[in-house]
Amino acid sequence: MKKNITNTVLQSLTSKPLSKPTTQSDSEGLAVRATPKKGGKGNNVLWIFRYRMGGRETPQRTIVFGKYPNLQLAGAREKRDRCKAWIAEGKDPKTQLELELNNAVKPLTVAEALDNWIDDYATGKRVNAVKHKQQFDRWIIPHLGTLPLAEIKKPHWIAAFKKRSRKYPVAAGYVLRNLQQAIKWCAKSGHELDRSVFDIDFDDIGAKHQAKRSQRLVEDDSWQRLIDLLNWLDEGRMLPYYKHLLTLLITFGARTQEVRLAKPKEFNFETGVWTVPAEHNKTKDKDQTRGDSGEIKRPIPDGIKPLLVALCEANKDGYLLGELKEATAVSSWGGGVWKKLGHEEKWRLHDLRRTVATGLNDLGVAPHVVESLLGHSIQGVGGIYNRSQYLPEKRQALGLWCHKLESLRIGEQNNVVRLMGEL
Repeated sequence: MKKNITNTVLQSLTSKPLSKPTTQSDSEGLAVRATPKKGGKGNNVLWIFRYRMGGRETPQRTIVFGKYPNLQLAGAREKRDRCKAWIAEGKDPKTQLELELNNAVKPLTVAEALDNWIDDYATGKRVNAVKHKQQFDRWIIPHLGTLPLAEIKKPHWIAAFKKRSRKYPVAAGYVLRNLQQAIKWCAKSGHELDRSVFDIDFDDIGAKHQAKRSQRLVEDDSWQRLIDLLNWLDEGRMLPYYKHLLTLLITFGARTQEVRLAKPKEFNFETGVWTVPAEHNKTKDKDQTRGDSGEIKRPIPDGIKPLLVALCEANKDGYLLGELKEATAVSSWGGGVWKKLGHEEKWRLHDLRRTVATGLNDLGVAPHVVESLLGHSIQGVGGIYNRSQYLPEKRQALGLWCHKLESLRIGEQNNVVRLMGEL
């Protein structure tokens, strides 16, 4: 490759008298342009690169690489070679150089990385996105937020967690898992980072492994705790919001967020079906990998229909329950119900789903129908090939369950054989 420019030529261009701007080529689009300085003392020498994003019929473009001697000959040629490689990939060198400059001038900080995950991913796919951000703001941002993400290594993350993990060991585990998911998303987006963050486990940060809850309001054939809850509901000594919330949770076995976020448009009283949108349930991501919509369809039992009709009519343009309460507020209220009822063992609102599942199983409902009613993804080959919503089976199951709830309210034993005959 012929090289027309030498260091001697460059030094000469900076000092020799010039009456007008002059350009001298090197090779493959690289050149220098010398312009006389005002006052006649030397010349300004700039590196330029000319290129086309196509054949000779496309317009020529020019980029200024920098000023000599700040940018030396070897550096200018290396920059030219990178531009040629980008052109071969169909990328505009001007854009790529601007991206490099932005990254060099302002590297992505930890706070920016976590905010990007919240705004561009979690907000659309996580019901608790606001809570995730609040946790990051308490656990991570005060200690690492302003630092470049690419420079943060395992010891830095661990040190940040240990400032709070001793006092809140369970929460530490949740924050760690969300942090790792956020950083993984950043890595997929092409950001530079130290991957040792994925090697951090609960023991490293002093987090507590949370035991899986298995609390139900039905234990050893005793329905008394559920009866207590039903009687308390009938007495109505609570805000209408929570009375309706509990009623729907007990009836459908739905997740709290599915009821909390429900809107009247989800309920079709002509078909008798409540369609829970994908963004309100946890099966969304799993089902999308199989090509499903991620929706959950639940039949509307006759016994609950009048309440739902009234709520839909009263809140046509808003939320089914009349307002949107934060998940933390609902969880906090629900976490104290067991005390109000005088129960010895603690239970929470999510345990009502387990209660409904247990009750349906006791009534002889097939496991796959129970799973579909709860909105669980069916695993394995069956989940890939079976797209059925089991609406007739779920309608029968909810009919049995509502009869059981009514029998508990009036103190009668449910005759399953007779009810199945009636249905």
